[in-house]
Amino acid sequence: MRQKMFKFSALAIVVASVTQAQAAVYDVVEVSGDASGVSALQYYDKNNSDLASQVQFYGQGISPSTGTENCFETSCSSTSYKVFGESRFGSDGIDIRDEIPYQLDNFQQINDEWSLERHCSSAYGFNTCDTWAETRFFGVGYNSDNPEDGSGYGGLRREQFAWQNNYYANTLPILDNGADAFERATTFANDVAGYDSSVTPSLGTLVDGGDHVSTNGAVSAVGTSTLGGYALGVTSSAYFANNNHYARQFNKRGFVNLGASKVSLLPVAGNDLVKNMGQTLAWDAVEYPAGNLLVVGSAAFAPSNLNDNIKLPDDVPINRGDLNNCVTNGATPGTIFNSWACQFTVFANEAAFWNVDGSATSEAQLVAARASDRPALDPDDNNRSFQASARAVSLVDGKPVMVGYTTDSVDNDYYAVRAAIFKLKEGVTGTPTAESWTVSYIPNLNIEQGNDRIYRYTIATDINDQNTVIGVAKRAKSTERSYAEMMYLYDATSNSFKWLDSSVSSIFFAGANGYPSAINNSDQIVGWVDAETVNQVNGRQRRQRAFTYLAGSDAVTDALPAKSTWMLDDLTNDDNISGSANQFRIAQATGINDAGVISATALKCDAGYKSLSKNAECDGDERLVAVKLIPRVDAQVQPRGDDESSVSRKGGSIGIVTLSLMVLLGLRRRK
Repeated sequence: MRQKMFKFSALAIVVASVTQAQAAVYDVVEVSGDASGVSALQYYDKNNSDLASQVQFYGQGISPSTGTENCFETSCSSTSYKVFGESRFGSDGIDIRDEIPYQLDNFQQINDEWSLERHCSSAYGFNTCDTWAETRFFGVGYNSDNPEDGSGYGGLRREQFAWQNNYYANTLPILDNGADAFERATTFANDVAGYDSSVTPSLGTLVDGGDHVSTNGAVSAVGTSTLGGYALGVTSSAYFANNNHYARQFNKRGFVNLGASKVSLLPVAGNDLVKNMGQTLAWDAVEYPAGNLLVVGSAAFAPSNLNDNIKLPDDVPINRGDLNNCVTNGATPGTIFNSWACQFTVFANEAAFWNVDGSATSEAQLVAARASDRPALDPDDNNRSFQASARAVSLVDGKPVMVGYTTDSVDNDYYAVRAAIFKLKEGVTGTPTAESWTVSYIPNLNIEQGNDRIYRYTIATDINDQNTVIGVAKRAKSTERSYAEMMYLYDATSNSFKWLDSSVSSIFFAGANGYPSAINNSDQIVGWVDAETVNQVNGRQRRQRAFTYLAGSDAVTDALPAKSTWMLDDLTNDDNISGSANQFRIAQATGINDAGVISATALKCDAGYKSLSKNAECDGDERLVAVKLIPRVDAQVQPRGDDESSVSRKGGSIGIVTLSLMVLLGLRRRK
C-alpha cells in the first residue's frame, strides 16, 4: 500500500531539507521550446502580446527504450529518450486528436458556444460552464467585455472565421531534437506537393510557408523500424486562398514521417466527399511483419447525415450555405471547396490501419466489417453516426493486438462508443488485410445495465506486450457530485478485469476522474487523477495531478513496491526548497517506456514555489512545459505535505495557465 501522507508546515519542510539527504525517485528535466522557433511565427493579427510568453508546451509521450536498460539500476542520460507532443498558443476548442468532439458526440453537433456550454453542463455539471465554453470558443484570455473582438488565443471561433480572415496555426507538432530541446515537425500538409494535384486547382494557392503556418498538428507516437525512424500523428490541411475566401481540403488527416518520406494517410476509397475531405487519425504503430510499418488509427468511410444543418455552427455572420449542397456522388472539387458549409462536413469513422512502406500515400483499410445493424448512420436516429478507433497497438506473442473502441447498438436502440480489442484471426500470417481481424468488447463495460444507462462511453487507451489493457469509462450519472471518468485494468489473457478505485488506493477515491494514459511492459501505469474532492456537479472543475500505479507483481525499485500507487509530485520531491525540482508540479503523465522514463506536462514556476507542498503557491508566474522524469538509482520517496495557507486559493479566480491546463483532453503517449 502507498505510504500515508502527513501534513508538514512550511517550516518543518525547510528544517527537513537541511537535515536529510536530498533525494527523489525521479529527476525532472524540462524539454525547452527554445529551439522550436514557434514563438517566432506569425499569429492572428488581433493579438499584440509577446508570443514567447503565451506559447505552452505539452509532453504527449516518450520514445521507446531498447534492450533491457533500467534507469533505476543504471543511471540514464536525459538525452537518451525523447519527448514529443505539441505546442499551443491557446485553447483548441475541439481536440485535434478526437475522432468526434469530446469522445462522445456521435451526433457531431458540438461546434459553437452554446453547444459547448450544453455539453459541459450535461457531461461535467460545473457551475462555471459559461466560462468553460467561452474559453474554448473565444480562446484563452478572451476579452470578457467584447468576446467577439478576436483577441483571445486559440478558440474554435477563430478557425470558423478563417474562411474570410485567413488563419495562423494554434497547435504545432514538436519533437525532441535529442538535446532536451524541441524542434517543430513539418508534414506532407506543409507542402503543396503533399496534396492531390487533381484537387489543388479547385482549392487555390496554398497559404503555408515561412513564418505563416496554417496547419495545426500534433505528434502521437515515435519509434524505430528497419524502414527508419518514424514520427506519426495528425495534421490539418493547410489553408488555400481562392476567390476572396480561405478553405482547407480536410479537417484532420494522419501523417507518418518515415525516414526522409512524409506520408499522407488517406481514408478508404469511397465517394468523392470521403476521398477529398474525409478525416483520418494516426495513433500508434509497430513493425509487423518485418519491413512493414503497421500504423493504426481511424478513417472516414462515409459522410454523416448531410441533411442535418445543426452540424453547422449558429450565429456566424458568413453566408452559411447548406450541407445538402456538399453532394457526395459526382461532386467536383470546386463544388466542395467553394462552400463554407462544406468545411464542416463530418464523417462516420471506423478503426483502421495502414501498411506503410515509405510511399507518399497509403490508403486506409478498415479493421472489421460492420454487422448488418451497424451501418454508417444509426437506423433509429440517422443524426448519430458509427464511430470506431484503434488507439494503441502492441505485439503480443509476436502478433499485433490493437485496442480502442467501436460502436455498440445499445438494445438496438441507439449508438454508443464501447471499448474494444482488435486481434488477428487464428492462422493469419503476413501483412494484414481488412479481413484479418476479429473484434470483441472488453467485459464489464456494458453501456447499460438492464434499461439503466451506466456509461456515456468506454474506451481502451493502451495495451502492452503482456496483453494488459487500460482504459476509461465515463459515468452517465453523478457519483459523489461528479460524472466520473473511471479507470480500469484488464488482463486480456486471463480475462481478469479490475477497476482502479479506492480498493486499489485512496488516491482513486469514489467519484474521482482519472485517465490512465500509458502502461509499459512492467505493468507500470501512468496518467492523471483528481487531486481534490470538491464538488464538480454544481461546483467547479477539480485540480488534477499525475500519478503512477505499479500494477505488476514486482517492485520497480525498492522505493516503489509492487501494487503501490503514488502521485508523481511526491516522487519528484528532493526536499530542497531552493532546488530546480521545486520549480515543477506534474500535471499529467502521458507516457512511460520500459526503461522507466516518463513523459509529462508540468506546471513550472521559474522563481520556485513558496513551499515544498503539493498545492504551494508560485512565487511569480506559472507556465505549462513539457518534461521527462528520469529515474534515479538512489531513489528515495519524500512525500509532499499540504500547505494550509494555499487552500483559500482553490476557489479563487482562474488564471490563463489554469485555463490552458483545463483544455488538456485526450492527451496521447507512446510506450
